[in-house]
Amino acid sequence: MNILRRTLLAGAAALLASTAIASAETYKIGVFNALTGPYAFGGVPIQDAMRQALEEANASGELGDVKLEIVEADSASDKGQTITLVSKFAQADNVLMILGPTTSLEASGGAPVANELKVPMLVIGSSTATLDAGPWSFKVQSVGGDIMGSLVDYTVEKLGAKKIAIVFDRANDGFVGQKDAFKKGLEAAGVEIVSEDGILSSDTDFLALGTKLASSDIDAFFVAAPTEVGGNFVLQARQAGLPMDVTFVGPSTFATQSLIDTAGGAAEGAIILSDYFVGTPGERNENFVKNYEARYERAPDNWAAMGYALAQIAVEAIKKAGPEPTREKVRDALENIGEVPTIIGNGTWSMKEGRHPIYGAAILTVKDGAFTLAP
Repeated sequence: MNILRRTLLAGAAALLASTAIASAETYKIGVFNALTGPYAFGGVPIQDAMRQALEEANASGELGDVKLEIVEADSASDKGQTITLVSKFAQADNVLMILGPTTSLEASGGAPVANELKVPMLVIGSSTATLDAGPWSFKVQSVGGDIMGSLVDYTVEKLGAKKIAIVFDRANDGFVGQKDAFKKGLEAAGVEIVSEDGILSSDTDFLALGTKLASSDIDAFFVAAPTEVGGNFVLQARQAGLPMDVTFVGPSTFATQSLIDTAGGAAEGAIILSDYFVGTPGERNENFVKNYEARYERAPDNWAAMGYALAQIAVEAIKKAGPEPTREKVRDALENIGEVPTIIGNGTWSMKEGRHPIYGAAILTVKDGAFTLAP
């Protein structure tokens, strides 16, 4: 155990002796995401939607006499900050459960602490590191291997791509996992991977790599990176001469207005895998969109939907935990939660063996500067 972990866990023995939350009617929920830093593009709408879902649960009375008090914080897109906040939530704030953080990078630091302190934690990120940390940490997003197959099928069958270049954030386990799953699927389908290049979220100059792609014989290029970083790469690659008929293909990171704001016309025709489509018909999604727009004066994106779904899953677990929920009861409820109606994917979220989430996906395209379902 490193020095930071030992310091943060000092004095936790008393807490671990009894993880039951005081039998009051109000229970604290720790909510934190990347409100600043390179992952704020997702963290801000995620946290907004989590807040919305929890406040709606309080207002609806669906938890009976139980009320939820939201304790908010900013993970700052930082693994160390995440570790500190998980410890604070569990010990100083004595929360019933923790919702967040935004990315697999942050969660890989926080999940081991949550497991040592025995507090249930439900995160966004796709990496299995969250689950590997122990039985107290769960995630809402599917792993790359489960969801990327839809993008592989579209790329091969609809785009007819034969040669593809891959670019990915090599420092983020979630993006690496998405890249690996996409690459494996393409190779199984006989698609040639012309090149594979790693970048970092701190990079800003992509001219050389964009020029390399522009001179390559490819039908499409795949990017797995933070939205603004990836959008900047797409823009610079187009400026370097990469033709518009070479299709940009990307994971759900890019299913947000930030892509279009950053890349502008360079994103036109992009094919994006998404956990959510704002135009999905049905009362559940229509109410979410209406209420989100009224609260925040902007339309919800993929990340807002993920945050809302996560918080609703948390509410369902608390409901199943009974009128006097404890951390143990909530953890057990999450473990055995079954199918939960949701706004993401095909409308139902559940977990298969190993606590791996499943819910389906949508394929979007950018047309006339806006997202729509891909043909």
